[in-house]
Amino acid sequence: MSKLSWPEMLAVTVFGTGFSPIAPATVASAATCVIFWFIPAALRWPWALLLFPATYGGILLSTRAIHAFDVITDSRFQKLRRPNPHKEDPDQVVIDEFVGQWIALLAVPHNILGFTAAFIAFRVLDIVKPFGIEATQKLKGGWGIMIDDVLAGIGSALLLLLASKLVTVLLP
Repeated sequence: MSKLSWPEMLAVTVFGTGFSPIAPATVASAATCVIFWFIPAALRWPWALLLFPATYGGILLSTRAIHAFDVITDSRFQKLRRPNPHKEDPDQVVIDEFVGQWIALLAVPHNILGFTAAFIAFRVLDIVKPFGIEATQKLKGGWGIMIDDVLAGIGSALLLLLASKLVTVLLP
């Protein structure tokens, strides 16, 4: 079994939120909203330049984490593992939720309503996986873990931007 260093473990589990016994992906998305709440609105788009390295880093870390969190034999994670132990997406790996939620947050104003809308939109698209997003989970290694959440984040952002435009047109 491949071991992760403690910085890798912190990153791939988003500061340990992936170890939540209940809904680790949702907990990680909520933690992402809290983290980005404290980034000033004026810095959100400059920070967006870090999305590409964060996504690629997430792919690399997720690939390593598949082997570190052996969902079939590692007894430490039996309570947390998915019902299908052959799936290459351990519940503890939530860096994909971090990146996807980050993308969704870029489309909303920096206020409670905007962050709540981004959180709900991303969680719904991440769970439902419409528009062929589900097919990307079949990609190998970390690609299958990360890309579906990146697409759910992009889809959420587009839906939120569309909803914003509709509201401004209907309620001038």
